[in-house]
Amino acid sequence: MLGSLAIGTEHLLLGVLKERDPLITHLLDTVHVTPDALRQLIYARVGATASPIDTSVEIPLSKDAKDVLQYAAEEADRLLHRHIGLEHLLLGLLRFEGGLAWDLLREHGLSLTPIREALVIHVSANSPPPPDIAGLLDGLDGLIPGGAARVRRSDPIYFMTAFDGPSPGRRPASSDAGGGFFSFRTAGFSTIADRPPDGRIHSIGPISAAGITLSQFALMLEEFLRVAIIVEDSALHGLFDIDLMGEYHDEDALIAALRDQLGLQITKGL
Repeated sequence: MLGSLAIGTEHLLLGVLKERDPLITHLLDTVHVTPDALRQLIYARVGATASPIDTSVEIPLSKDAKDVLQYAAEEADRLLHRHIGLEHLLLGLLRFEGGLAWDLLREHGLSLTPIREALVIHVSANSPPPPDIAGLLDGLDGLIPGGAARVRRSDPIYFMTAFDGPSPGRRPASSDAGGGFFSFRTAGFSTIADRPPDGRIHSIGPISAAGITLSQFALMLEEFLRVAIIVEDSALHGLFDIDLMGEYHDEDALIAALRDQLGLQITKGL
């Protein structure tokens, strides 16, 4: 319809929008924009040709479009998804940071990290976690709130305490949370696709959990920080709902997020 001689990023975005996929609609709705509105903006910016190209003619991909498709494949691998869907193509368009499609998405408030997080949360809430994450969660599920013994890592040892006052991302669990049980709405870790041969977890977040003890949460943090964490503040006993937003690749950034979002102080022992 646009009569272009090559498939550009705007054509890829039109393809994403044309399918009226419920997941794409959900992701766009996080910034209060509709597929129809974006589609009309593309037509307005580019315009429709009076002489459409014969559909039997093979139209090549532009270099930008090829890069977007490569990014889409990497995003699918990163999230351990076994297919490349429209949602990954949307992430690829946002990650490319160029072309008409990105300009329109950016103008309407869409950016890579929030949309990726919204996708992780949506998928986690509607499907089982991937095996690489499920293994860790299964280990956590066996812990009993209040102090089941676990093997501690070698030095150094970190201590977890709480700041005074309310914290937006840490709340007492709802009254119907059963003792000894918790559930994950989403848990993000570096995936097999991201992880180098040393096997370590090199990124963590976002994490959203209901009815969890801080000892259980500390165990998750240990997997990333590679240190033992002791919960020593009496105010941290009991069950909590936890929402840690963002993705973290280094210790300092994670500790700052725990302080700012959850009101938790992580300090290194002497």
